[in-house]
Amino acid sequence: MRSELVGRDREIGALDGWLVSALGGRPRLVLCHGEPGAGKTRLAEELVARAAAREVPTLWGRAAEAEGAPPYWLWRQVLREATGVARPAGELGVAEELAPLVPELDGGRSDVLGDEARFRLFDAVVGVLRDIADARGLVVVLDDVHWADRPSLLLLRHLTRELRGSRLLVLATHHDLPPGDAPLLAELVREPVTERLPLTGLSRNAVAARLAAEIGEPVTAELVGRVHELTGGNPFFVGELARHLSAGRAAGIPPTVREAIERRMERLSPCCRSQLRAASIVGRQFSVAVVAATIGRPVLDCLDPLDEAVAAGLVEPTATAGDEYRFVHALVRDAVEAGLPTGERVRLHRAAVEAIERLYSERLDPHLSDLARHWAAAAMAGERARAAGWIERAGDEAMRRLAFEEGARLYRLALDTGDPELDGPARHRLLVALADARHRSADGAGSAEACLAAADVARQLGRPDLLGDAVLVLGCVNEQGADRRLRALCEEALAELDPQPSSRRARLLSLLAETHMYLEDVGPADLASREALAVAESCAEPAALVAALRARQMARSGPDGIEERATLTARLFAVGSDADNPSDRMWAHLWQIDTHVERGDLYDAAAVIDRLEWYAGRVGGPTGRWHVLKARAALAQAHGRFDDARVLADQAFAVAPASGHAGAVGARMALLTALDHHAGTDHGGTTAMVALDAAGGAVAAGSGYRITYTLGPAVILTDARKHDEAGALYRSLGPPRRWRPPPFFLLASYAAGIAVAVGQNADADVAVLRELLSPYRHRHVGSGAGAAHYGGPVALHLGIAAAHLGDLDAAVDDLRLALASCRENGAAGYAVEAQVELVGVLARRGRPDDLDEARALVTAGTAAARGLGMPAFAARLAAIGTSLGPVPPSPSLLTAREREVAACLSTGMSNPQIAAALFVSERTAQNHVQHILSKLGYSRRSQIAVWAVQNLDPRTPNDRRA
Repeated sequence: MRSELVGRDREIGALDGWLVSALGGRPRLVLCHGEPGAGKTRLAEELVARAAAREVPTLWGRAAEAEGAPPYWLWRQVLREATGVARPAGELGVAEELAPLVPELDGGRSDVLGDEARFRLFDAVVGVLRDIADARGLVVVLDDVHWADRPSLLLLRHLTRELRGSRLLVLATHHDLPPGDAPLLAELVREPVTERLPLTGLSRNAVAARLAAEIGEPVTAELVGRVHELTGGNPFFVGELARHLSAGRAAGIPPTVREAIERRMERLSPCCRSQLRAASIVGRQFSVAVVAATIGRPVLDCLDPLDEAVAAGLVEPTATAGDEYRFVHALVRDAVEAGLPTGERVRLHRAAVEAIERLYSERLDPHLSDLARHWAAAAMAGERARAAGWIERAGDEAMRRLAFEEGARLYRLALDTGDPELDGPARHRLLVALADARHRSADGAGSAEACLAAADVARQLGRPDLLGDAVLVLGCVNEQGADRRLRALCEEALAELDPQPSSRRARLLSLLAETHMYLEDVGPADLASREALAVAESCAEPAALVAALRARQMARSGPDGIEERATLTARLFAVGSDADNPSDRMWAHLWQIDTHVERGDLYDAAAVIDRLEWYAGRVGGPTGRWHVLKARAALAQAHGRFDDARVLADQAFAVAPASGHAGAVGARMALLTALDHHAGTDHGGTTAMVALDAAGGAVAAGSGYRITYTLGPAVILTDARKHDEAGALYRSLGPPRRWRPPPFFLLASYAAGIAVAVGQNADADVAVLRELLSPYRHRHVGSGAGAAHYGGPVALHLGIAAAHLGDLDAAVDDLRLALASCRENGAAGYAVEAQVELVGVLARRGRPDDLDEARALVTAGTAAARGLGMPAFAARLAAIGTSLGPVPPSPSLLTAREREVAACLSTGMSNPQIAAALFVSERTAQNHVQHILSKLGYSRRSQIAVWAVQNLDPRTPNDRRA
């Protein structure tokens, strides 16, 4: 029987208001916090009662305070109530995704690993809760979340961010915690839907009411004052002391709750006391069967003592299972366990191990966490290796259930428990597992530490194969010191490994190639990736082949490798299809986009993104979503949809995985630089400079990545005519011929370098950069797998360089090539830029037909620039147009047929195509073109096309536009 809730009128009123708000479609997460015993659970029960009065369903989950509780224990309880595990799994619709939380739905599945699976699991939980809430609303109580494992808190954070629009109220209770002690809880406080509900001590009046209710008679002011001073108004302490007083022990007040609980325990029968001591070892929530087996009694003999404990207010039955009970408060369990002598505590843990193994011998997996906890406490000399084995099994189960942080904790515990009885191979296996778990939980430093320790064990054993396994857990982190250590380990492992082809050797060579690339040693990377691919092909292991293909793609990521990369992409598609691996297919699509962009096939690249999004969705997690949004932003920027590009870039950066922060900053910076260059909304370079600062130490002083990170802001400063600031950044890079940008940034670096060097009037540098860029005249500027931004045709940048150096004929040819390319692939912003640059060069060259062409380009370019939102380019065109003088009147000498031919030319038709469209001979079509050139005074077909765009309505080519 629960006592009346006193002294909480304000808190109850707030909860009532939030419940009404949630039922109206404005969801809430309420974080109710206070010291242990503040009445958080009692307040939650009051909320549940008020929800029930409104016929709103409630779900309840309580975190287990003892280490070793099953992963997601908090959510397992919620999901068991929400889904009803007795129903057939097929009725749930998401049974497979929910299996890690509801093992009864598992069906024996054992291959659930990876971030993508955890993301699907989280989304499935959100879907179940939303479905319930949509009908009548829903209240979810999560009790004692300060004890929850990290995966459970990550799921809560995911749910909080997906609450919008649902009729859901989540009440999470937790202890007051020191600042920084629970960073995930601190993150939840910052979410827009979060409300905080602190519970402080009861007032003196409330303490008096509570004491009087428990004792059954009025109490003195002196007693109230003493109790309030001793307890600080803590409701649990007050209640415990009141019960103690009501038992007739009025002489003196115990100084601690532990003493109060011990006195209450003394009133129980010896059988009940021994049963509670065993239960305190099992956990706050315990199975009667486990406790009975632990103390060696029949279950039936344990029921009466449990009733006695319930009557004493120490335990209570749970709502989730008929044979399960729980201590009414964690402090009760703590006090009972703390009162056990060390010998008895160890004996009970050992007995609990035997009980669990006996009771659940047919299916131990759900109980491995409990076994691990008991073995850790019970292991004695001679049993440590065995205990470590059980704890390792619990770690494996945690990893299978996607609880990576719990897996890391258990592997560390297995190592500590097994010491010094573990043999070398077992220690190595645990260290590698620990490194993998830490890697999956984004603990890069911890993962590296465990790997290095595993490598030391492998050396001591003289086992190069084990050394290789340790190294393969690591990955490149784009930090020079760490990547150098990784490269040295790869080389050591390969030197000791059997030279015969093997999957291990292929993967080590692939990793070595990647470290060479991150350390900017392109030549060694090329050799290592070639060898890796050859070895992988000979051993026919799909995982090794994928690793080798990815290493080779990285080694050939420069513009000279585009044809080979296309072949590698096709091979990765084939491997991913055979293995039905969505991650491989996702990367194949990213490589395909990269190739299309570098070839200038923007429409083909855009078509790939929809397929990319499907596979990224199957992969799940933030990485896939980031790649999709990043690619969409780049294509929007390429096609001149600048506002869309900014929105997509913001969304991409928001979902970018923390482990890839430096890459996310670089991608965002590249896109913002391109947008600012055309749309001009950030003159002064604020955004790009902030992005450069955010990259921080991710870019080493001597790194080729620094070239790209420096040139981006320098381009923006150049556009803003802040040449002194731009020059300082530019000169910090040294002479361009010595630049060594990463291969996938080579074209972008040279193109940006030309823009800044022209602004600095650095003619020699412009000439060098033009020379370096010239071999790629027919390529387009991209930026790696999936594309982070589009930098336009290489011919555009070559034309700008040629114009600056006074080579006007070459500039005209390059700029015409760039303009034609942009018109063909829809790169609207770069088409405007090409027109601006071409108009300027034609005006400088000054031939009669140049000026006519320039006037036509001014008219077309100005309209396009204004429509796209490129004011600086529109202003430049207007200024040049004024210097060209008025546009001559359009000739009206063309016949109707000649106007039809001109209209065909405006769409880019050849003579044979014109002949087919107008049902004339090819010779007749050619004669019409010559007559038009003569009548209009032009020398090239492209001039007719420009004239037709400006003077003919494409629907009625015989009429002039109004």
